[in-house]
Amino acid sequence: MGKGFKKTSILHLFFGYTEAMSEKLQDNPFAALFCSVKEAEQFSQEQQNQQPQQQDTPLTIPPSQQGQEDDSKDNHQDNGDAKAEVSLLEKLLLITTRSDHQHTSPLVLIPDATDTLTSHTFEQLLFERLLLTDLESCLVGNNNGGEGRGIIEESEAACRKKVVVYLSEVYTRCSNTTSKSLSHVIKQVKDAAMTNLATALEEPQLYTGQNPDRQLATLLVAGLGRDLAIEDMATDLLARPFCQPPIQAFHLALGEAAKRLSQCSLMTVDYQMVSLVEYYAASQALAPLLTIKPNVSVGTMGREYQNTPLGSLLAISCIPRSPNDPPSTYFAQPSSKPAHLHRETERDIWQAQQNLNSRTHKIFYRLLKVCPTAKTGLLEWIEGCLDTNRLRTSLVVLQGGQAGELARLGMVSDGFMVNLGAVMLPITQPFTQNTKILMVDPTFCSARRNTQTGAFTGNLIKNTPLMPRPDDFTAPTPDRYSFITTWFYLTHQALHQGIQVLHQRLQKLSQELHHLQQGIGEDINNVPPALKDQLESRTADLLLFKAAAFSPQLTEVLFEFLGATTHWLVQVALSPPEGPIPPLLTTPWELKLPLPDDDVSPQPLVFCCIPEFIVETLTSSIISARRYSVELLSGPSAAIMYPHLMSFIVVYMGAPGRIRNPHLRAHLAECLEILLPSSEETRGGGVGGRIGLGVSLLNNSRDQLFVSHPLARHLPTSLINVFVSIEVSGESVPFEERFGYRRPMYEVLKYLWVWSEQRQGFQELAGMALKNMEAASPPLFLRFINLLINDAIYLLDEGLEYLKKLREIEQQRESSEWTNLTPLERSERERNHQSMTSLARYHNLLGSHTMQTLIKLTKEIPQFFTHSLLVDRMAAMMNYFLASLVGPKQRTYKVRDMDKCEFHPGEMVSDICTIYTNLLADPTFCQAVVGDGRSYKPTLFTQAADVLRRVGRGGLAEEIKEVGVRMEKAEQALAEDEDIAEDAPDEFLDPLMAHLMTDPVILPSSKLTVDRRTIARHLLSDQTDPFNRQHLTLEEVQPNTELKQRITAWVKSKREKCRQMKSGGSTTAAATTGAGGVEQTMECEQTPDERMEEEQ
Repeated sequence: MGKGFKKTSILHLFFGYTEAMSEKLQDNPFAALFCSVKEAEQFSQEQQNQQPQQQDTPLTIPPSQQGQEDDSKDNHQDNGDAKAEVSLLEKLLLITTRSDHQHTSPLVLIPDATDTLTSHTFEQLLFERLLLTDLESCLVGNNNGGEGRGIIEESEAACRKKVVVYLSEVYTRCSNTTSKSLSHVIKQVKDAAMTNLATALEEPQLYTGQNPDRQLATLLVAGLGRDLAIEDMATDLLARPFCQPPIQAFHLALGEAAKRLSQCSLMTVDYQMVSLVEYYAASQALAPLLTIKPNVSVGTMGREYQNTPLGSLLAISCIPRSPNDPPSTYFAQPSSKPAHLHRETERDIWQAQQNLNSRTHKIFYRLLKVCPTAKTGLLEWIEGCLDTNRLRTSLVVLQGGQAGELARLGMVSDGFMVNLGAVMLPITQPFTQNTKILMVDPTFCSARRNTQTGAFTGNLIKNTPLMPRPDDFTAPTPDRYSFITTWFYLTHQALHQGIQVLHQRLQKLSQELHHLQQGIGEDINNVPPALKDQLESRTADLLLFKAAAFSPQLTEVLFEFLGATTHWLVQVALSPPEGPIPPLLTTPWELKLPLPDDDVSPQPLVFCCIPEFIVETLTSSIISARRYSVELLSGPSAAIMYPHLMSFIVVYMGAPGRIRNPHLRAHLAECLEILLPSSEETRGGGVGGRIGLGVSLLNNSRDQLFVSHPLARHLPTSLINVFVSIEVSGESVPFEERFGYRRPMYEVLKYLWVWSEQRQGFQELAGMALKNMEAASPPLFLRFINLLINDAIYLLDEGLEYLKKLREIEQQRESSEWTNLTPLERSERERNHQSMTSLARYHNLLGSHTMQTLIKLTKEIPQFFTHSLLVDRMAAMMNYFLASLVGPKQRTYKVRDMDKCEFHPGEMVSDICTIYTNLLADPTFCQAVVGDGRSYKPTLFTQAADVLRRVGRGGLAEEIKEVGVRMEKAEQALAEDEDIAEDAPDEFLDPLMAHLMTDPVILPSSKLTVDRRTIARHLLSDQTDPFNRQHLTLEEVQPNTELKQRITAWVKSKREKCRQMKSGGSTTAAATTGAGGVEQTMECEQTPDERMEEEQ
């Protein structure tokens, strides 16, 4: 029995029922409320004894009226007031005891009623009315036999049999009725309605054949969010104390609301159901119902979260709820509609989704504030949802196919997870817009679920961290985690499973569309219907995903959150070993580099706790925005994010001791490219034009990042570090990915080269490297230049090979062989031609980027490229490609559409010749050029000059002619050196390169002897002994002093013989030839290797 029920109500119900119906006590349904019949009889006798006394008791005055004067009592009992009270009660309860009165509206006449309807008797009469079964036979007040709609509705209301519905209508009529003199009566009726409603819910057996819980649920679904009276009634009901609160009815109502919401589309949202959920979220008693988790397991039934009340809201999106649902119609047949219609549809989707997400955010916020139980419940609900759907980010799901689609059926939709992130993001704003972000604890993801207060970690410990965890790893976890920490990581996880997955789907769709368009080719009028339908469908999907992923409102708050994240990550890295780190840090550390070496990183255990997906979400969001919605990168939140992003890139991009994954660091380089000013001059203009812009470009905020940012001067080191690291053994990256990563690096390097401060940074790195060329660990800049040369060789060579294959296919087209092919064979070769064209374009474009970089570096740092470790490879590379482009082979690369292949032979020849002129001043380079027996020919530079004139580069043509003259002289000197070494013993020759050794060294493991410069070049790319693959560094090689002395003595004797063979006229000839003759004589006396050794 409810403790809060009014005692008088139960007394009236029990005793009034017994007296009025003259039934035996054992037949009284309320006897069941007593422990025994004897107790019920005792209670009945007490009531009968009190009855005479109660009948003699004068009419009591309501408390609100007690202060009135004595004559007010007479007025209240006045006949007119009594009639008004009766009329009011009849209007509110739709019952009467006046059988002889002509009523103007339908009422239920309480049979055998001995009392008149007054404020003292209506409770008993109300209960009697609730127990009536044949209400129609008791109906009075419809004497006119009217059949109008109003009369029928009034009759139905008076005869309402459903007890909860009737009582709710009584409550509503009370709420809608005002009367100053009888306000106390209205309040009494309202209280009586609530008392009887509470009784019906707690003791439903009193009303046979009825289901009060279901009736109330139906009322709530129909009224909450629409009818204030119903909301007030529900609030009053929940405020009453119960032994067992009537939660079942509210649970049923919530389930119905969830069902209706699950049937809504984005453009037809039932906002009354949204209001119902909002009502629940604001109630301490009801809020926990919203956070009940389904009983699911990972990867199989995570989708059940979509059927919960919160999930049904989050699943409303322009993206279908399930892969099996019919395709969306938002962008149906996109090719048949103009672009402006697609933009309008996109804006409509953004607005509709924003309207819904703002309401859902309000619900989440209320749940966090209404009571601790609801707050904890919401955190557990989000944790469970993310944990059971974590396979959304697996390769099987992302790559699609039958297995992937099957797995997706067991998980929530893309729209659900994107909306979850969108709803959670605004809640982060109070701590991302100030230093509270420093309260985020970096160890959170290493804590196991529920081991500490606030550890709503799910299985986050299974995610890959920034740095591998040692076998004996134990995270320094605290006793409790703050809400800021918990919400930060849960939001990142939602973004990882939502927005980032959608970015990857967009990229995959773009690739599919590219392949489809390649298959169609240029003949768009003869596309097979099935292929055209597929193209239309995939294009519609791409537009749909783009609309879902790049809402301006979502992107603004996302960039704000990511900016705060980068600031936090930088502070984690800057924290010294002896200083506090987040969450103990209250004041940000100063941006100051260099940091300690990666091997002794300041907080190594911290980087073993932070998951990679935080950085993945950051890079994915920025890169995808650039690809699909570049205007978003100009928004205010993006501008605020950029300085923090720059700091993060500099600190982490070149640091494998902070981020081990080379892919992640390479993506940071792509983000760095996005920070470049977007002007055409910056992207494609020459250096002179860029500098000519002067101070005007300094006003650009992005320019300022590269000029005035505290860490800007460290960009060259960080950039070169990541360039090199994707090639290091153990971090190898496939060729295609490697060059895809390096393309943005070339763009950044080109831009940095514009600024003198940044050029100086590259020059300092080169100077340090020149001093340590033979160190155990090759200097960073040396490894960078070596890889740059490797890239140039690979890219240019592959590009030319693809052009040769394209020419072969084009020649086949023009022959009779082509007409003899079947349509299927021709189609296959056409596809092959398109694929070759794309590959040729790709390699030529990246090859051009590489050559432009080499031009800049050879102009500013020529001494690096003429060092003995690099000069031979550099010369051989340029000779090979110049001979290919200006020699007899050039015709094999001539294809119909060279622009489509990004093949510009004139520009390539100009680039190569420019590098020749940059390095010409060093005699070592000249000797290396003419010493290349593979590609060098005496006519090479004459042919190059002819090509340069044809492409309008007359000035460079004259310079390259001078290069040719210098090479002829170097060739004469080389011939004499080769004569000296022609009959050298085999032990004097390098076993790998077959040249005369100048500095023989012994390899410690294989015990074989090679030339120092040979093994030094090898170790740049592979730190192993080339003969047995054992680990090797340059410091470990042992000088073969005895062999070197023998080689030196042998060379000296050969030179002495050379001098003796020369007649005295040689001296005279040298005198008459001037400086050129002196130079030639000196070349004869000293080999390039000897000169290099002397210079060192």
